Amino acid sequence: MSILEEGRIGEVKGREWLIAHGFRVFQADWIAFNPRDNTYFTVEVKNQAMFMAPPFDGHGLPLWEVKARLAFQRAVGVRAILLVLDKATQKWFWQFLDVLESGESYDTKGSHPRRVYPVKNFKCSQSVMPFEPPIQRNGAAEAEFYQFLME
Repeated sequence: MSILEEGRIGEVKGREWLIAHGFRVFQADWIAFNPRDNTYFTVEVKNQAMFMAPPFDGHGLPLWEVKARLAFQRAVGVRAILLVLDKATQKWFWQFLDVLESGESYDTKGSHPRRVYPVKNFKCSQSVMPFEPPIQRNGAAEAEFYQFLME
């Protein structure tokens, strides 16, 4: 068994142990550090097709994840970013979750509701890899994203 497989087994058993002892858990996809201003933030990464209107085209995540990330932010002051790779365009859409929450949203119906935010409320990077140094053709949004994450 590889070290990655061993680690995964440990993570699963650790999660089960925490839940069995009354803890509520969630796993952020990434925890990132911005050395420019010495801040941390969590990143929720999605690879998904765009939600199509009505009421608007957009991207989102399960409602329970929105609530968990925002509760974590309120408790410890670490902001969350939603980073989405759009399957059709291969463009990255990103924004702080609290910024998205301050604007328009739509909750889908059913047993697993999702909160969707209008695509206009995201910043968009033309690059397939948002962590690459930005190139001129992509404009300000990608440069801002790169600088925010990498400086």
